[in-house]
Amino acid sequence: MTRMHRAGMAVIIGALAASAAGAAQAQIQGMPLFTNPRYATGLRLHADLGLPTDKATSLGDYNVLQGGVTFALGPVGIGANLGTTRQTFKAATGGTATTDLGSQSKVTASALLQLRLAGGGANPLSASIFGGASMDMNAFDFTKLKNFGSLPVAIQDSIKSTNPKVLTIPVGGAIGIKLPLVIISPNLWGSARLNMSRVVDCPSGANCPTDNQFRWALGLDVPIFSVISVRAAYDSGKIKNPVTHATKTVSNFGVGASIGLGGMR
Repeated sequence: MTRMHRAGMAVIIGALAASAAGAAQAQIQGMPLFTNPRYATGLRLHADLGLPTDKATSLGDYNVLQGGVTFALGPVGIGANLGTTRQTFKAATGGTATTDLGSQSKVTASALLQLRLAGGGANPLSASIFGGASMDMNAFDFTKLKNFGSLPVAIQDSIKSTNPKVLTIPVGGAIGIKLPLVIISPNLWGSARLNMSRVVDCPSGANCPTDNQFRWALGLDVPIFSVISVRAAYDSGKIKNPVTHATKTVSNFGVGASIGLGGMR
């Protein structure tokens, strides 16, 4: 293992240890977790749209808007995203009061670290490991209740129970292959991960529930003249509702594009 790989491994292990202390969902709900192991070099800006495949789900099935930035140096890739539902975005930009947005209304900031273990360059095959964390803020976090702590405990507990914060740490691996076509060289990839989740900031006296679920994803990235890249992914697996504790399979499809300095390896 090279010095760069050892340093990258140390960064990922350190980030996972830090995230276990108090971050939340690395994957924005309703959006696939893009983990192409042949990630773009340099600095790039991303924009994505998440499209749930089951409109009848009770777990927050709605279109999601996501924007972010990624930076790759050698085998280490770092990504940061900010996302929210289209419904929340339209309500917020339309002047809707934050207290009327609903308990599912939130903005999620996420981060992802990847370490490429093999591939890149002339090698059409690639493999990586990844881990991440994020924090979601719901409507009540944006209210002007500066003295939330002075409210009666019963009211605080009621808000916490209906607007839970979920800590989810995904850890997994990805493999990919670059197809050497004449005009474009699309990258096909697949990944598997374990989502370790826990509700944080529970009502007083309550035991914060925990849950571990397996999820997988398949994706396609198509670089265009190294400057622009388009991508799509399908993500599926079980998710546990933090309010009802019901577990069901939820799948999402996402499409997006990026632009920046650096191409696809």
